[in-house]
Amino acid sequence: MLTWPELRQRRDIIAAIDWELTPREAFEAYQIKGPEGWRHRGRGESYYFYLSTWRGEAKVYLMRRSLKHSEEIALAPVPPEMAQALALRDDGQQMPRGQMAIDQAIRQWLRQELQV
Repeated sequence: MLTWPELRQRRDIIAAIDWELTPREAFEAYQIKGPEGWRHRGRGESYYFYLSTWRGEAKVYLMRRSLKHSEEIALAPVPPEMAQALALRDDGQQMPRGQMAIDQAIRQWLRQELQV
């Protein structure tokens, strides 16, 4: 996993981030057995942020996903109060379980941090 300072230097990764992709959309896009999976078979890698609520945590990760692999690339140092506020607005039980789409406030904070 990259540290936040390392990620800030990786302009190639930052340029590839899909700021609108949600965990649910990524899950559906890369599941070959999913009802719409056939539409995305030609899709390469995707990078997106999500809020993990797994086991009570409220952490924002950058994820890289492809048809064969998924990997957490970096842990974003989002202010804990922002992450917790988003976690409290939803139970995090949607598919995939424990993963939530980031909201506008967190998206804006990340874009500022990454100078996008």
